[in-house]
Amino acid sequence: MMSLSVIGGIAGLLLGVGSLIFSRMLAGRVDLPETRKALHISGIIQLIFFPVAGWFVVPLLFGE
Repeated sequence: MMSLSVIGGIAGLLLGVGSLIFSRMLAGRVDLPETRKALHISGIIQLIFFPVAGWFVVPLLFGE
């Protein structure tokens, strides 16, 4: 059985990947290169942040 931390990390990773895909799709529709770069960086940061946050937050919410 997986611990709540691992489940939270996996859920955060899935959310981060979804956010990265959405940011990349949105960046393809933007005209300004600065905005496009900011969306790419934002997507990468979220890909890193969401799994880490899920690792720590889920056990706090559901008590392990």
